[in-house]
Amino acid sequence: MAVQDVSLDFAKEMKTQNLHNLDTDKLIAFRIFGVDSKFIQAIRAEGLNVTDSDKLIAFRIHGVSLEMIRALRSSGHQPDEDKLIAMRIHGATPEWIAQMKKEGYDHVELDKLIAFRIHGVSPEFIEKIKTLGYSHPEPDQLIAMRIHGVTPEFISGLKSRA
Repeated sequence: MAVQDVSLDFAKEMKTQNLHNLDTDKLIAFRIFGVDSKFIQAIRAEGLNVTDSDKLIAFRIHGVSLEMIRALRSSGHQPDEDKLIAMRIHGATPEWIAQMKKEGYDHVELDKLIAFRIHGVSPEFIEKIKTLGYSHPEPDQLIAMRIHGVTPEFISGLKSRA
């Protein structure tokens, strides 16, 4: 604890934040990953009443930032803690979401956008599908295509046989 500067003052300060699962291991992790009162209060000021110590550590490990939260909220999304972490893990960034909006997918739920990233539904994939005559497949259809291996090449092959 001394090596990570986990002092009695720091422990008391964290105790005032009303956090769950707060123990000495979490306090050490807070110091390692930069979770402090300023970070917690800034996250809460963005409308997320995070009380789980593990989630705060996960925010720092995976790079959930205030800018990300603000960008998502300004685009109409209301992400919870788990979705923010999942988005960072799978690369569903606000910039990527903006690309998806340009493709016409501007009102897609965050869960579906995360599924897009998990299964490889990309702006490039959508563009290729559009060139084959499918103007705006539903999000579930795009995900199903990727899960079942329906590629633009596969569709082209089927069309050439018709």
